[in-house]
Amino acid sequence: MNTNNRSRWQLAQDYEINWWKGYTRDIKWYRDFSKEVEDVVGPYINITGETKILEIGSGPAGALTFLKSDNKYAIDPLEDFFSSDEEWVSFRDPKVKYLKGKGEKLHFDNDYFDLIIIDNVLDHCENPVKVLDEMNRTLKKNGVIFFRQNVYNRWGAFMRKLMELKKIDRGHPFTFGKNQLVNLFKMRSWEIKLYRDSGYVQSWIKNVHDLSLKGIVKTFLFITRNRTLFVLQKI
Repeated sequence: MNTNNRSRWQLAQDYEINWWKGYTRDIKWYRDFSKEVEDVVGPYINITGETKILEIGSGPAGALTFLKSDNKYAIDPLEDFFSSDEEWVSFRDPKVKYLKGKGEKLHFDNDYFDLIIIDNVLDHCENPVKVLDEMNRTLKKNGVIFFRQNVYNRWGAFMRKLMELKKIDRGHPFTFGKNQLVNLFKMRSWEIKLYRDSGYVQSWIKNVHDLSLKGIVKTFLFITRNRTLFVLQKI
């Protein structure tokens, strides 16, 4: 895994901002996202007004929008762009402190956060290992992580590496497998408290019904992702 490629990361950022520029739907789905986070981490952490929460790669609003805390921080390298949209800003919780920045360098003290949210962000980063290290540094002992990431089997990862040679998928510099993520968690003494996934078959069926060029390519080359969710606790 190439862990540090500034130009490749910038290409991914350009892709991301262009994707959001073409986004035409509202962002009310963040309400359901917040509820999902609350439900899955609830058995492991009691979110109160004092709970310190960080979301890395928060986008226009973030999963923390409707979480019941007065200590919420959101970080995204595209924050200048997101904060320029009045409709998105009006949807945000004014209690959230939105910051421009990257997960590779978090400007917070050690052992600061009770809960960190990172939703399908790691494959967009410049240096995923540094992001995980910063999460580990700023998370309190017994702190909890809501971690979601698309992963691929060996065939899918191999095909994505070939695609990467031609920069076909510009938005995702990195590809992960489930076992690779689990090993990264173990290295940081993060205990897996909950694991869920959508399964490769369901993702392939979804691709079958996607009539876009990308969907057709993924279907016939079996480049199928598995949407995984981990709830992790620092021990």
